[in-house]
Amino acid sequence: MMAIDEFDFIHKYFANLNSAFDGQARKNGLDVGIGDDAALIKFDGTYAVTTDSLIEGVHFFSGFNPFLLGSRALEVNFSDVYAMGSQPQFITLALEVPERYIGLDEFWTPFSKGIEDALKRHKCALIGGNITKYTTKDAPLSMNITAFGKQVDPNARLLRSGAKVGDLILCTGSIGGNGIYVEAGYNGKLKLLDKDVFASFEQASYGYDERMHRFVEILVKYCKCAVDVSDGLLGDLSHILKHSNCAAKLNCNKLPLVKLDKSIKDTLGLDDAKILRHGLSSGGDYNLLFTLRSEHEEAFFNELNADAELKGFLVSVIGKIEAKDTVLNSSDTNAPSAQNLLSTDSSLIRLIDDDGNDFSINLAASSYNHFTS
Repeated sequence: MMAIDEFDFIHKYFANLNSAFDGQARKNGLDVGIGDDAALIKFDGTYAVTTDSLIEGVHFFSGFNPFLLGSRALEVNFSDVYAMGSQPQFITLALEVPERYIGLDEFWTPFSKGIEDALKRHKCALIGGNITKYTTKDAPLSMNITAFGKQVDPNARLLRSGAKVGDLILCTGSIGGNGIYVEAGYNGKLKLLDKDVFASFEQASYGYDERMHRFVEILVKYCKCAVDVSDGLLGDLSHILKHSNCAAKLNCNKLPLVKLDKSIKDTLGLDDAKILRHGLSSGGDYNLLFTLRSEHEEAFFNELNADAELKGFLVSVIGKIEAKDTVLNSSDTNAPSAQNLLSTDSSLIRLIDDDGNDFSINLAASSYNHFTS
């Protein structure tokens, strides 16, 4: 561990991360970036602004892959920007650094490379931030990011209140992988995986598709309602239902559950029911959950499938928005299957199979909650 002061630290690891994107940052309106008391930006249009934090021991394990952590710190914010129909353009980064991390080059070099990689992939620029050293012994490493994203179309707002009865419910990517990784980290089973298998599993669990930058350009043409799946599919869908005053039916056979090799499932003690529960209630995959008018489905998928950049980009139809009374009256709430009638903030989600019958599974928790989890 080498000695380093605050300003050397900033210059070495963070001051020059925008070199590959500097020209585009200028086109986006950046006038003055890192080096002065504040950045100067010439804003035009409508911007989405969001802030998120990652705290050691809460959002990531001590000793976690620093390159992936650097990317992750940015992309948990980018998913919020994308969910608003916007594209990331600028971020600020604030770090609270404990003593044991000071001068730890083997952490900060790959961490800053992970940030640089995410900036390049999502066409974004770092414009400033802050560094603070903790004096409290055993304090966690903490990072706080604020992201600014410009709306693709200022007249196309993707809001939680935009769902309508009859809309289809769709989800990007796969779900459950990150929750499985985290659980396996807590119960000590991650260390049982072969080194190469572990590396592949970790990348799949924490990677984020930068093609979302292009996808939202298509999405805003057809969609009026979206949310990022950060805390669990059921919990985040309930936010849409609360704000839109409606209910939903989800087909559990249509969910894009993470696909894992048999060796991983056997080592981690996973069966189909456990994977399904993670897909429904675990957070951390940062997909987009959105609704679509049924009459727009064909045009949406035609444009998506015709886009060469988005070849293989996974989007699944997983359910339908319903009227509250329809879902409430669809079965006897005194029956055993009533455990599948999830009530969250007066929002209702019924889990069904391909035939429309109640899907038998004990839901347990609906999503991650920072205050109760």
